[in-house]
Amino acid sequence: MARSLEERLHDIRQAATDLRDFIADMGTAAFHALPHADRMGFRAIKNALTELGEAAKAMPEETRTRYPEVDWKGFAGLRDMMAHQYFVIDTRMLLPIIRDEIPALLRAVESELQQLDSSES
Repeated sequence: MARSLEERLHDIRQAATDLRDFIADMGTAAFHALPHADRMGFRAIKNALTELGEAAKAMPEETRTRYPEVDWKGFAGLRDMMAHQYFVIDTRMLLPIIRDEIPALLRAVESELQQLDSSES
């Protein structure tokens, strides 16, 4: 069964929030050490990025157009990389995405959810 737009937005918000919270107090060296130091934590990050990218892929064009500051295509492509090229994931690439791009994505998702909520009232 296909997920609704609202469900997809909630999926993105949950995955993005988990990513943000997971690395909140983590230094760069600790993040880069994750694949070896905390294999389960690294797998959790990869899973959250995969879920986020899958939901981002399903965003309607009009939603993506409203938020040009979000790299929707990049998040979708990241999902494909996480799922199909998992063996070449470079933590140096992931950390800037989580730190620098997730906040704009969260703002866009929150805005969309508020609009959906106000249209239902």
